[in-house]
Amino acid sequence: MTKRHYLLIGLAAICVIVAIGVVQISQKVEEIIADQGAAGAYLAARQAVLLNDADAAGDYWERALAARPEDDELLQSAMQAQVLAGDFNVALKLARRLISVTPQNQQAHTLLSVDAFKRAQFDVALEHVDAIGGGPLGSVLAPNMELWIALARDDEERGAAAVKKLTRASLFAGVPLVQAARALEINGNSKAAATHYAEAVRAGAARYLYFVLSYGAFLERQNETERAAKLYEFYHGAHLEHAHVSAAQARLGRGEKPPIEADPMAAMAEAFAAIAEAMQNESRFDLALGYLRLAQHLDGDNELIAFSVAQLLGARDRFVDAAEQFSTIDKGGLLYRDAQIQRAQMLFEAGAAEAAIAVLNQQLRLHPNDRDLLVSLGDLYRSELRFAEAENSYDAAVALIEKERPRDWHLYFVRGMMRERLGDWDMAEIDLQRARKLSNNEPHVLNYLGYSWIDKGMYLDEGLKIIKQAVNEQPKNGSFVDSLGWAHYRLGNYATALKVLERASQLEPTDPVITDHLGDALWRMKREVEARYQWRKALAFEPTDEDRAKIERKLLTGLGAPEKKKPEAHMPRGGTAI
Repeated sequence: MTKRHYLLIGLAAICVIVAIGVVQISQKVEEIIADQGAAGAYLAARQAVLLNDADAAGDYWERALAARPEDDELLQSAMQAQVLAGDFNVALKLARRLISVTPQNQQAHTLLSVDAFKRAQFDVALEHVDAIGGGPLGSVLAPNMELWIALARDDEERGAAAVKKLTRASLFAGVPLVQAARALEINGNSKAAATHYAEAVRAGAARYLYFVLSYGAFLERQNETERAAKLYEFYHGAHLEHAHVSAAQARLGRGEKPPIEADPMAAMAEAFAAIAEAMQNESRFDLALGYLRLAQHLDGDNELIAFSVAQLLGARDRFVDAAEQFSTIDKGGLLYRDAQIQRAQMLFEAGAAEAAIAVLNQQLRLHPNDRDLLVSLGDLYRSELRFAEAENSYDAAVALIEKERPRDWHLYFVRGMMRERLGDWDMAEIDLQRARKLSNNEPHVLNYLGYSWIDKGMYLDEGLKIIKQAVNEQPKNGSFVDSLGWAHYRLGNYATALKVLERASQLEPTDPVITDHLGDALWRMKREVEARYQWRKALAFEPTDEDRAKIERKLLTGLGAPEKKKPEAHMPRGGTAI
């Protein structure tokens, strides 16, 4: 799997935690660099921010603060970094120092309020909420916190005022409405709660897990089982199957009713987690992680929160930290199996392929007929080019299919790829054709099948046709365009191949295979100097050892005359990324 890189996005005006790299530095750089005692630490902290390393960033901000202990911007940056790293002991100390410098700092008051609430110091928590002031923080997050604090201290008047404020808020995909609805149900006003849940649905909340679990449970308690069932089905229709939603469906089938969550601390934690889910949906990953860390501080035993923290650490390329976080999921939890699969993926991304494979094999010894485990293991073997072992895993997973469904196309596709790589084309073609039918001509399947036909001298017209179809559906997919160009090359259409491969190279300018193919096409067009230039570029883009040896030979001897017998096949482009 290709590692993902995400932009850091800061929205201090509307969120409790700002992305750690976003600091008011219009004049700060010059000031800090002029102060030799803090310059190195400041610049190192900013570099750590760019690398998504919150732990290192927090350390460097602290070093900068040692030279400038009253600098409010450094204090805020250090506090934010420690929150994202999950170190609340240090973050709280920084929050107190920050308030002593800037008494109205909203983020510091928010953090201190959450911590006071956790310690059951409700009056102190409310004092910090009151100090948050106006703006989006004051109009959305403060009432949410105020609501659950008021409920914890049996303050009906203040709780009612908080509910009223929340019902007027429209941010975060209906999260404030859901919090108001939950509080109203706890107080026995299910009719008003239903109204606010309906408003949240209109705000688009039904696509979010935390809403579906909350609203679905409410519907079950109101004996609206058909609506609850449709809600769960709707969620699974738009997302991968989730263990908690599946558990709700099973509960519904048994006729059991879920209890209402009346613990104010757990409710506030879920509110922060729900906001984080909305932020993550908008790719605001640092913001989402900040909210999740607040939720985790309140409810450290909530597996949904811990799982989400691990996922976000992985999204920020903190693979080792993510693997460690996934390992904290309790064996008895609904998400334990999924956590082990994700843990293996994170270990693999961190470069520990054998450890990742060992994790999945250990789980398979306990659950040998777990299809998801088998597929995940096959994917790791495939990424390691261990095709025979991958084919065995996929084969075992296929054997567990009781009734084929459209989503099974992917399993036949990957097994077909492995069989093709192992030289069993007859069986590979059966799998690829089945994948094509189940997926209704999914472009990756068309690309792989069409290229394989052409490379083997079979169904040339049909092969070129379906590769073109894949390119037409995804014209900016450099791998597909490369397959089309290489297909023309195999057919001897060198001029056309060159034009197509030049376009593929523009789409994926640092891909070693595409660059190598472009060099071959240039050579066939008698442009040897340009061909050698492209081959040298391909070497700089870290090709596989096998391809590196072939490219180095071409640099020494060039290409001979086109062979009558087709040369050894390259793997069709665009298949292994699925």
